[in-house]
Amino acid sequence: MNTEAPAAVAGAPHAVIERISVHSPSIAGNLEGNSADRDVVVVLPPSYRADPARRYPVVYALHGYSIGAEQWLKEIHVPQVAESAFAAGTPEMILVFPDSKTVHNGSMYSTSVTTGDFEHFIATDLVGYIDSHYRTIPERRSRGLVGHSMGGYGATRIGFKHADTFGALYLMSPCCMPARPAGGPLTPEMLATISALKPGDDMSGLPFQLRGLLAMASAWSPDPAKPPLYLDLPYDKDGHPLEDVFKRWDANAPFAMFDQYAPDLKRYAAIALDVGDEDSLKDDTRKLHELMLAYGIDNSFELYHGTHTSRVAFRIQDNVLPFFGKNLAFVPPPPPKAPATAEDDHGSGPYPAVMEVDPGLARHVIYRPRDLGAFKQKKLGVYIWGNGGCTDDAASVRNHLMEIASHGYLVVVPGFVGDELKAVQAARPAPQPGALTVPTTTADLRNGLDWALAQNARAGSPYRGRIDTAAVAAAGFSCGGVQALDLATSDPRVAALIVDNSGIFPDDSKKIPGMDLPKAALERLRTPVLYLMGGPSDIAWANGRDDFQRINHVPVIMVALPVGHGGTYFDPHGGAAAAISVDWLEWQLRHDATAGRSFLGENCRLCGVPGWSIERKGF
Repeated sequence: MNTEAPAAVAGAPHAVIERISVHSPSIAGNLEGNSADRDVVVVLPPSYRADPARRYPVVYALHGYSIGAEQWLKEIHVPQVAESAFAAGTPEMILVFPDSKTVHNGSMYSTSVTTGDFEHFIATDLVGYIDSHYRTIPERRSRGLVGHSMGGYGATRIGFKHADTFGALYLMSPCCMPARPAGGPLTPEMLATISALKPGDDMSGLPFQLRGLLAMASAWSPDPAKPPLYLDLPYDKDGHPLEDVFKRWDANAPFAMFDQYAPDLKRYAAIALDVGDEDSLKDDTRKLHELMLAYGIDNSFELYHGTHTSRVAFRIQDNVLPFFGKNLAFVPPPPPKAPATAEDDHGSGPYPAVMEVDPGLARHVIYRPRDLGAFKQKKLGVYIWGNGGCTDDAASVRNHLMEIASHGYLVVVPGFVGDELKAVQAARPAPQPGALTVPTTTADLRNGLDWALAQNARAGSPYRGRIDTAAVAAAGFSCGGVQALDLATSDPRVAALIVDNSGIFPDDSKKIPGMDLPKAALERLRTPVLYLMGGPSDIAWANGRDDFQRINHVPVIMVALPVGHGGTYFDPHGGAAAAISVDWLEWQLRHDATAGRSFLGENCRLCGVPGWSIERKGF
């Protein structure tokens, strides 16, 4: 690769290079044996070590075909070009260079059973790792994506499909817009060479045309029934094109997929394309630019003097990094704040919630999304709640419960509301002096769970076929938190647990009805646990801390907010505690890795909030 080098800026502060390995579940198990443990080079800006409180945007840079990240860094003179750009006034950012080289010298950044899912390695696994291990600004508007040649194709493909992850795109000489290989049909000699290949053979000595053909076939026409290469070539034994295979390739062409992703491209803060005037890809690059304009998608295009590779280092220093310096967000957003008023709080989630009583479930109240028609493909999770004080006031923390329901959960709470609650409480005999009683018990929580899961199969139920019976969480406040612990340690249907401002009393303490679970019950936990506490001023702090320290056989997290025992239950939308609870549910029950980033890594979303603390074990 013939890449000209810009002159270094004298006295430019030095960046720091870290070489790491990132495990990618998306790549694991591929048929051609590409490692799921990917080499990644991270370039940290000069101020990163000196300013430990500062957070940075991230630019993910994708290399081209037949090279890896290390070779590309040498060819484009990184970190020199980054240091020079920063010294010239470009705001500092983190640069990430993943290695996506494969058996056939390039992944095409695509999704394939043969090659592995390199698209989601970049968009999901890598982004998640970087956000959890470095001081990033973990927001789409603070992430950029750039690539050159095959990497330009990757940035185009991933950019089309993951506008929810990235905020700005720069496409450099992107290849494969029509996804048809350059060159003529294969000769019998070429086909014979391919037929003789075996797993473990060194593919680097093959002619470029054959290497590229194999890389594209393994990415775009994989075939798990065709060992040893596990791919379909787009040519028959005589070298003639096979249109049925080429149609599979066409489906991976940005020109072909453009229509379905055009609306998403309008979400980007900016899109730029460039290509050399002596580059064979200039016409396709210009066509992509014009296609975007025709759809009303703002983008810039520059045809500069140069070949496919000659000016790439200059372009990164003088154009690419300044582009991201202008179009990424460099200031972290403030922590989310609840609205000032919420007189009729139906939750802030995508499904406005309602509270109701079902005649088929006595002594319980239900919170659910108002429109159940939205839950055909996506299913309702189940959230079984224990009330503070083990009260039978099922609306005592109404805002919290509405918020949970508004994110797609069927919330079942023991107790009563309104006039029925008043009547029940008025008819209750006054307790004897010194006697302690609780209106609700763990059995009430279990009855609510039985009812909820039965609705999924009950003829005539509005919930029929709309409930994910494996997505069950137990949670509770104070006395209700111990009930939730009791349910989770005795009922295998519970898959997630939140203990709010609560914990099991020491075994030598005076037993309180409803809160008399022994500490030994913690040994029966089978699910990850979130303790959501109110800090040292929370009267349950010592009990919760002791639970946390005892639990060593399942993953456990303790989050403390400086709010005392009262929590944030009465804030609009349930306040911060409800938002944290939703993230836990989405992570544990719906396996949403983005929600999990609230809890994991030194850069987790909860880690930097002033006054909050988080402790983790077993993750």
